[in-house]
Amino acid sequence: MTGVVHEKGGVIVSDIDLGQRVEEIEHALSNLFDSPKNPAVSSYDEESAFYIQVSWVVESHRDTTLDSRCVVTIRFTPAQIQRYAQTDTAKRLVIRERLCDKVREQVSAQQSAPSTSDDCATEFTVDDALLDVTDPPY
Repeated sequence: MTGVVHEKGGVIVSDIDLGQRVEEIEHALSNLFDSPKNPAVSSYDEESAFYIQVSWVVESHRDTTLDSRCVVTIRFTPAQIQRYAQTDTAKRLVIRERLCDKVREQVSAQQSAPSTSDDCATEFTVDDALLDVTDPPY
């Protein structure tokens, strides 16, 4: 099966490749935090930004509507997500590891900040430096 090829932001990318690359990030994020239930991971494109959101249960109850969840929303520019999609496999792994470290840092900072509520939600915008991976020496 071949994907539709299109030009977006001056870069030509196959839709199926982009979907597979986003799924790589979603899978990495889904394994970040211990949870009594499966985490929920979603992504959506709003033309000016591409979002990936992960949420997980931190306290489970018999009635799932009472479950306490944490959520992280990550914002990429369209150029950043395209850049990730076009990066080779080894570099994508480094980027995913960096992204997971950043998510852990954000959650840790949010949880350690004084708060008057039990809010467990954070969001951040990906910095271009996260995608800068130098070539390994051979």
